[in-house]
Amino acid sequence: MYIGKPIKRIEDLRLITGKGAYVDDIELPGTLFVAFVRSKYPHARIKVKKEEGIFTGEDINPGKDFPIATKETTYVGQPIAIVIAKDRYEAYDLIESVEVEYEELDYVLDPEKALEDKVKVHSGLSSNIYYHERWKGGDVEKAFKEADLTISDTLINQRVIASPLETRGALAYFDGNKLTFYSSTQSAHYLRRNLVDFLGFENIRVIQPDVGGAFGSKIIAHPEEYALAKLALILRKPLKWVPTRTEEFISAGHGRDKKLKFEVAVRKDGTILGIRGTLIANLGAPYPDANDDESGNVKSTVRMLPGIYKIIGADIDAYAVHTNITPTQSYRGAGRPEGIYFIERIVNIVADELGIDQYEIRLKNAIDTLPYTNIFGVTYDSGNVKKLLEIGKKYYDELKKEDGCVGVSSYIEITAFGPWEVARISVKYDGKITLVTGTGPHGQGDATAFAQIAADVLELPIEKIEVRWGDTEIIEDGIGTWGSRTVTIGGSAVLLASQKLKDKLIEIGAKILNADKEEVEYKEGNVTHKKNGNKVTFDEIVKNAFKMGESLDITAIYNVKQPPTTPYGVHLALVKVDETGKVFVKKYVAVDDVGTVINPLLAEGQAIGGIVQGMAQALLEGAFFDENGQLLTTNFQDYSIPTAVEIPEKIDWQYEILGKSPHPTGSKGIGEAGAIAATPTIINAVEQCIKKRITKMPVRFEELVS
Repeated sequence: MYIGKPIKRIEDLRLITGKGAYVDDIELPGTLFVAFVRSKYPHARIKVKKEEGIFTGEDINPGKDFPIATKETTYVGQPIAIVIAKDRYEAYDLIESVEVEYEELDYVLDPEKALEDKVKVHSGLSSNIYYHERWKGGDVEKAFKEADLTISDTLINQRVIASPLETRGALAYFDGNKLTFYSSTQSAHYLRRNLVDFLGFENIRVIQPDVGGAFGSKIIAHPEEYALAKLALILRKPLKWVPTRTEEFISAGHGRDKKLKFEVAVRKDGTILGIRGTLIANLGAPYPDANDDESGNVKSTVRMLPGIYKIIGADIDAYAVHTNITPTQSYRGAGRPEGIYFIERIVNIVADELGIDQYEIRLKNAIDTLPYTNIFGVTYDSGNVKKLLEIGKKYYDELKKEDGCVGVSSYIEITAFGPWEVARISVKYDGKITLVTGTGPHGQGDATAFAQIAADVLELPIEKIEVRWGDTEIIEDGIGTWGSRTVTIGGSAVLLASQKLKDKLIEIGAKILNADKEEVEYKEGNVTHKKNGNKVTFDEIVKNAFKMGESLDITAIYNVKQPPTTPYGVHLALVKVDETGKVFVKKYVAVDDVGTVINPLLAEGQAIGGIVQGMAQALLEGAFFDENGQLLTTNFQDYSIPTAVEIPEKIDWQYEILGKSPHPTGSKGIGEAGAIAATPTIINAVEQCIKKRITKMPVRFEELVS
């Protein structure tokens, strides 16, 4: 009925007619505005003068520097004090009056220098190294012994800032019994668990209103959210916090920032044998929530570094190290884009050195069959990589005939992470179906996909189904929306809940017909006796259920017992570089295998959005600091993001279903694929134009023409 069809998003009418409600739209009587005093230095001892209306880390986390610094600050922009006022204008005026004594301390901004541990990022650290692991897989010694040639270089995947349309923000109110906390978050349930742990208080309701984008920046609980919750308990007044864009830039949403020093072993015929090197990830300042998140992404970078290729050995020494700049955290793709960027750039560097076509070298080295376990232990579960590359080859050949330079990149990633997801489905007396998900959609259109799944299982019109999420009091639990997991894992929970409801409807219908379940059949919501043809309608079943004392409120939990599933694909770009160094992306083609596509319209939107974001990292975006640890790109004048002018004239998204995930939906996920593949695709195309190796991003006009 609905699965596989391009159904228009059911969420959009309310949003495009101005009826959305974001954090800053929510007004409670007597709400006060909260603003944060932020550190002016990358590393300093601090002393904040306490006055009425000024709160410090001692009020939030006595004797500790996290989440609010009390004695020592470790990056510019770190919150060190809080002011409360009747509105935001008065609050920011009050910030100027707060007296802070700074004793500047030595600081380190370069992660390689931080590795030396000569200057500690925070005095409480025994080492700046947060994570270190040597990853060895296959026979790397054999790979380099058999090589005809080794190639070495350093590739930089620069720091970027998530930059969602809506900044972070929260509104908290404690009525003496319950703390209600509204947040622009990617998971109400995850945030609630963090607040419960921090406050030692369980009667907390978290509500996720409409969210204007996130891209990973709203997964973790942020220092300001912890502080706001604690102050709400203390003051028992509604408190709202919404940062300015500059505050957002300097204090949150930073991602990527990894460097790979590599050596690759190859044969003259283009066979890639092995890779060894050192991966250095800049974690930024100590903040446990962010550091735990990003160190996991470092592992993902290494795990995905083999890409789609059957190399025989690899040895990567991986570090995640603290520096005195803003902490990094998940950003669309979360470690997988960096791993794929590194391997796809290495493949093109090898092709260029050997004079081999960039597409042919991929066909030569690609995995022959799936499932396949890469040298770092990641199992690629289903599909046909070689066949997809062959499908993509016709687009490559066509683009090469056009005016411009063609870049290509393949990718494979891991998605649909556990550990579980929850769905609740219920039917009201009038037949209206309410579906609640424990995930946290924030613009992806997941409600439409969920409604399609439920409507197909129940064989009912999609218009009968209302989808809700983002409130910890309307469903018992949930995980959230990230890692391309929502439709696959959340949708599988929806599918199970819908099946349970269908079974319940059949059971009740059979009782009404004085029959056993085996004697009836279900079709389009109606239950019919197979022998005598007597029928009871959906509406009759529902009304009788209540009279019979039968509940039509079903919760299902989908436990993820399988390892992550693996979408993959090949992307191509046609690019021109003019005499000034300006890059024009003329056409872009993506061919992806993401398993079952629940809604091609939603999937295409996710693919295109990711492609533009990945393109932006290649050509436009970058967070840069001066020698004093001050962020230079603090607004959209300095931090470039793509507009309609920079977007490719044509983005052609194609999908093939050559493999499915083991989950009930059969889907694999599409939310991050574009951002993973587009960055190396664009860089590879530009490199074809300028005939010069590119090792850092974003590419600059002056570097292209020098």
